[in-house]
Amino acid sequence: MTTAHNEQRGVDGDVVIARYMGAESRPSWSDVTSAGVFTIEPGGRFDRHFHDCHEYWLVFQGRGVVLVGDEAFAVGPGDIVCTKTAVEHDVLAVAETFKAFWFEGATSPGGRIGHLHHTEEAAKGHGVLHVADPADFDLASYVAPA
Repeated sequence: MTTAHNEQRGVDGDVVIARYMGAESRPSWSDVTSAGVFTIEPGGRFDRHFHDCHEYWLVFQGRGVVLVGDEAFAVGPGDIVCTKTAVEHDVLAVAETFKAFWFEGATSPGGRIGHLHHTEEAAKGHGVLHVADPADFDLASYVAPA
């Protein structure tokens, strides 16, 4: 038996186990652009971004407020955030340590990979607010911390 670590390959040399999947660390037959886990602490940082592919986040720890397009949503364990290609998305606030699995679908030929930003300011990221209850979050009064 092989112990779990960052990457394990089968006898054919293809990736079978990975903690992160990207261009260099995915099975040869996979059309997944990337996948992995991200963590945001209260007071941490995140960036408003978009992709040239669809992206999904499966929240498995913590509660927070995410922005998809122009709409804010309170999310928690078991929720799947579904974001279409070219739609901006973000994590605005968290109540506690927030962890989610991300999965980016196939990127079309000529598409760009990674976090894409409409402005240099967005690329710098922003502070993530600490909120007691994400259900009480008011997007109309939201001001991103520097």
